[in-house]
Amino acid sequence: MAMTGIRERLGSIGPEGLARRAGWAGAVEVLQLISSLLVFFVLASLLTTADYGRLGVVLGLALPTAGLTSFGSHVLLIKRVSQGEALGRAWPRATSIGILGPVFGSLLLIAAVHPLYFADKIDRWVFILLVVANVNFFWLGELAVFVGNSTRKLKEAAQIRFMIVSCRILGLGWFALFGQGELLRWAVASFTSFALAAVLAVGFIWRVFGAYPSLRRGRLSDVSEGLPFSVNAVSEGLVDASDRPLLGHYGKLDDVGIYTLAGRVAQMGYLPLRALMRASDADLFQAGKRGTAAAFSVTRSLMLPSVGFGVVVGGGMLILAPIVPYLVGSKYDEAVLAIRLLSALPLIRGLQWLIGNTLSASDHQMARVKATWTAALLNLGLNLILLPTGTWRTAVFTTLVSEVYLTGALALTTLYWARREAVAGP
Repeated sequence: MAMTGIRERLGSIGPEGLARRAGWAGAVEVLQLISSLLVFFVLASLLTTADYGRLGVVLGLALPTAGLTSFGSHVLLIKRVSQGEALGRAWPRATSIGILGPVFGSLLLIAAVHPLYFADKIDRWVFILLVVANVNFFWLGELAVFVGNSTRKLKEAAQIRFMIVSCRILGLGWFALFGQGELLRWAVASFTSFALAAVLAVGFIWRVFGAYPSLRRGRLSDVSEGLPFSVNAVSEGLVDASDRPLLGHYGKLDDVGIYTLAGRVAQMGYLPLRALMRASDADLFQAGKRGTAAAFSVTRSLMLPSVGFGVVVGGGMLILAPIVPYLVGSKYDEAVLAIRLLSALPLIRGLQWLIGNTLSASDHQMARVKATWTAALLNLGLNLILLPTGTWRTAVFTTLVSEVYLTGALALTTLYWARREAVAGP
């Protein structure tokens, strides 16, 4: 009876509706994978391991910063539109905080973090261009893609992704032809391509959906509501990437290069998992209005394919890892072992995201935040203790320990709230 009620409320949550949206979400992720593969192979081949490590350091700082200072604008967009708010109202509110917040974050990195920790290791203009590209322009383009998720129009999301990927490939092509393997030239190409992609994506939303961006529609209530989502995002980012800046700070840039390359391979394996998540985001938040058990009923239907994808992708990483040095050069021979050690991540992450999204959708975001922050602190503590005398192998170890801990903590938290609501009500 409860499941029937949920299906009536969700309308298109049935297998056909979910499969159709998962197909378009998969197209979005395939386009992203194509871009990632090209960037991965070109940069790993043309840059030295130390420069690839420098790139990894900046991304390890920029992506968590974008997640934190965007104040959960993408999640608020999905939540509000899926629960009935007009896109013409939700989109300006999302862009207000999704533009101004990352501007503050990038200024903080450029004015404080670089001169204090990396002035003697990373060229200033390389740092500035890569930070602005990967904090400001990257986030605005991604926010546009989430319009498709919030409205369940994944076809339009795929079209936006295609524009972003096309700009990315154009910038990469210019670098391959004229960059001469210099990191500064890649920073210029990356900045230009991300800026163009952001402009095109926002213009597409304006033209197709009739929703325009704004810098004045945000409210302090939006920031306070979205902050738990952004705090969760940055804590997950710290678990994944805090070791790269620390290794770079200790002067181990070649180790950063090895670890960054292995991490990129693992991230490519998340493609089917992200497609599942994005196809079900709106359904999950709609079900979450009825409580944790109702949200988990949506999550449970995704568990089997998530585990299946994780096992297949992990097995592929184990078997195919030796191919990587043949593709990007013998300087990455050590990356074979790093990739194999990280092959469990797609399975762990799939379960972790599904369980965590259940908490977010059922208004227990702060419970998720507490779990992810304890994992981030565990990871940071291990890194501070072990990395001064460690290598990329140490970074792999601290990452796996923290990811397993976080998955278990989220599972126990979800079980607690489901049982509590069964007694007291959502």
